This record gives sequence, structure tokens and C-alpha cells, in this order.
Amino acid sequence: MVKSLTAPYAAGRRGSAWLKVKVARTLDLVVLAVEWGSGRREGWLSNLHLGARDPGSAGFVMLGKTFKGMTDELLEWQTKELLARETHRVGHVVHVRPELVVFARVKGYRPDKQASEADTIDTVRAFAS
Repeated sequence: MVKSLTAPYAAGRRGSAWLKVKVARTLDLVVLAVEWGSGRREGWLSNLHLGARDPGSAGFVMLGKTFKGMTDELLEWQTKELLARETHRVGHVVHVRPELVVFARVKGYRPDKQASEADTIDTVRAFAS
């Protein structure tokens, strides 16, 4: 919590002068697979399956899925890019070569990073500590 320097302090009370500040944590994760969208996103690859590197196996650990924060322009770009990296399909899920790094909240793709530079599962575990 932080408070305006000009506001008086009142023990045990939070007023409009107080602001809750959260630490923003981001991860650089690798796209492992993606699902075809539905509704407004039909025809585009939308729901990303994201993983962290596992240094012990040189593979990836699936952490979860996200579809938040994507513009139409980004959906169009990632559909093209992910189809170019397709390895196989299972139902509506398109599995891809693990090459593209993305911020976990899909703030943007990381063309400056290779999959081998993405965050590790150890980094994710450290968040929970």
C-alpha cells in the first residue's frame, strides 16, 4: 500500500489517498500448441498452450492456456506464424514446434528471444516461494 504524501495518516483506515500496488510478474513462455477460436475468433488460432523450459529434460512443461490481450492484427499474425510451425493436430488443437516466445499475458511476442532463452520451470516455482 502507498499513500499520497499530502494526505494525513489515519491508523487502521484506508481512504482514497491510499493505493494498492501489486508487483507485476511476467514470464517469457514458449507456445507449444494453439486452439482454433470460436465466435468472433473463428478462423483464427486463438487459445495458446504455454510452457516453461525444463532444464532437467531439455523439454518444456505445459503451464496453462491463455487467449487474453490479442488484437485482430495479432490473431492474424499468429495464425500465419503458428500454422507455419505446425507439427500435428489433435481435434481442434494445433501442435507447433516450440520456437515462439511470448509474454505470459500475451503482451507481445519476443522476437529477440529463442525458445532456449525462455523462462524455466524453476523460475515459475520461485514465484510460489
